[in-house]
Amino acid sequence: MKIKNLFYRLSIYFLFTAIIFSGIFILVGFSHVRNLIYESNQYRLQFEVREILDDVENSMDNASRFTEHLAMDIKQQNIQNNFQKYMGLVFNGQPNTYAMGIVLSNTDKSIKSEFTLFRSHGNIILNTKRFITSDLLTNSWIEKMFVSEKAEWSTPYFDSQIGSRAVIFAYPFEFQDNGLVIHAVFFCAVELNTHLQKLNNQAMIKAGYAVVLNDKNKIVYDPDQAHTGNDIGSVIKYLKNSKLDIIQLLANHQSGNRLVRLENKDFDSTVIVYWPINSSNWFTIIAIPEEFFISDLVRQLLFLIPLLLFIGSVAAAIIIYFSMKLVSPITILANDTRKIIESAEFEREINTNDPKLLSDSKLIWQLTKKHTDVRKNDINSLTSNMEMIKDRLAIYSESSIKSSSYTKEIEKELTLARDIEMGMVPTNFPLFPDRTDFDCFGKLIPAKIVGGDLFDLFLLNENQLFISITDTVGKGIPAAMFSVMTRTFIRSIANDNSRLGMMMESLNEALTLVHDSEMFATVFIAKLDLKSGELVYCNAGHPYPLILRNNSIEESLIHAHGIPVGVKRQINYSESRIRLLPGESLITFTDGVTEQMNNNGDFFGLEGLVKAIKLVSDSSAEKIVNTAFLAVDHFRGNTEIHDDRTLVAIKFIGQNSNR
Repeated sequence: MKIKNLFYRLSIYFLFTAIIFSGIFILVGFSHVRNLIYESNQYRLQFEVREILDDVENSMDNASRFTEHLAMDIKQQNIQNNFQKYMGLVFNGQPNTYAMGIVLSNTDKSIKSEFTLFRSHGNIILNTKRFITSDLLTNSWIEKMFVSEKAEWSTPYFDSQIGSRAVIFAYPFEFQDNGLVIHAVFFCAVELNTHLQKLNNQAMIKAGYAVVLNDKNKIVYDPDQAHTGNDIGSVIKYLKNSKLDIIQLLANHQSGNRLVRLENKDFDSTVIVYWPINSSNWFTIIAIPEEFFISDLVRQLLFLIPLLLFIGSVAAAIIIYFSMKLVSPITILANDTRKIIESAEFEREINTNDPKLLSDSKLIWQLTKKHTDVRKNDINSLTSNMEMIKDRLAIYSESSIKSSSYTKEIEKELTLARDIEMGMVPTNFPLFPDRTDFDCFGKLIPAKIVGGDLFDLFLLNENQLFISITDTVGKGIPAAMFSVMTRTFIRSIANDNSRLGMMMESLNEALTLVHDSEMFATVFIAKLDLKSGELVYCNAGHPYPLILRNNSIEESLIHAHGIPVGVKRQINYSESRIRLLPGESLITFTDGVTEQMNNNGDFFGLEGLVKAIKLVSDSSAEKIVNTAFLAVDHFRGNTEIHDDRTLVAIKFIGQNSNR
């Protein structure tokens, strides 16, 4: 009865303790949770605004790129007499471009002629009587750009004629016409409201005030379109009572949030969120009423307080009921431990000299054997039974330690296997520092500790470079062993006289003879003549390598393609030839590169690889490889790597320079 009364009192104490801790949790945790909500909303705002501004930047980037390409075509393809046709192409490719103009002059840069194309209700209209915009400040900037020597974006402005915020890109250049040097400037106007209007519809921004500044601290976005292009004076005036140093924030490119008090009755307590947009050097400032930020928190607290009190009351009632109606918990625990011992057959005969047992095991087993003959109270029974359980746990612990040691040995052996495998891969680039007639680089990233990919680069003689890349089906140690074996066979049969198709046939016969498993490998081998640039190659089921030509066109090596080696015996393989010009590159890779997936389940693909490496096709082989891997990792995000990835680049330079 005393035990029951004890638990009755404990349950009452528990109820009061629950109430007190609930109050402390709510009072102390409110500020912390509020800050977490501020940060959460800040990140959400940054993400949503970032998506919108990315569209703005893409429209501007596309407009500048199209304009530059058009200028280059005019300079190189002599299309000076058909400006309107080619400028119209920009409209077809850029839906946010609403006007495009060109100004021409003689070498003294005095205006000779000008005309502008406008988009109006889906039609393109020619106007030779005015600039792109009627805004005086923008027209002054256009005239200034006419004597400038570098491309530049104008300050954003509001164009009342189209009812939209806009910005203009100016690109000055020169070309020859009938022997005369003509100075010209392209002006491409991009309307921004298509994307920026989305900011007006964003719930949190709609409830407060938002402004986006460019790298010159001019307003790109303000709820009042008339402020477009103004300096930050209006922003500072609006937030002057916040004690927030806007100038310092812009100078330091700081990011964060702050709760401030404004005298304006509509924004008595306001959260100001600010952050830089690093890709464009723009800066975003958003002021939102605090009640909009924490409205969800208040509603949750109004629900949480009664819920905590209710749960505490129900828990106390349950404890009181069971403490009064049930037998002593100590008796229950003693009976349970006795059942554990009986079900585990602790009373069996054991070898008391077993060194695995603890020193006091003999006494414990003796007490256990007397269990049915000696009456013990619950406390003594519980104590002796727990000692026996402790003894068994000690034995189990020793077994676990041995298992852990075995696991570490396996990991050590796997690490050694990785070191052996990676030791066969060329890593000490440049491999041939005294050679200037070619450049090569490769990289292998296994999906596990060891993988099934390998590549090799070595000279057969003074003028022939041998290239091989292997991808064994599967991963782990079996695939690694098969790849090592394949690489060893290739090294043993490679020479400067034999036909590559015959080498591949010999490799296939060797692999089908020495293993009984279902493993096979895709292999690409090639010989590059370092004098003529002739490339002889043979492909056994491997992804088609690429040739990066000097004219920025890629070419796949689709010929001389057979089945993987190791599948079946007596397979004939052919070889093919192609010529590399100085500056052109051979790119070989495994399917782990092109079949890498992202979070949406999409493949990186051959198109993604080509897009990445074409941008650096004129660079070194190392730059090409590293750029490709960076593109794959960016595409992958946080998706797991499921296959080994290997990529090798060989750039043919030729023997024009001295070695």
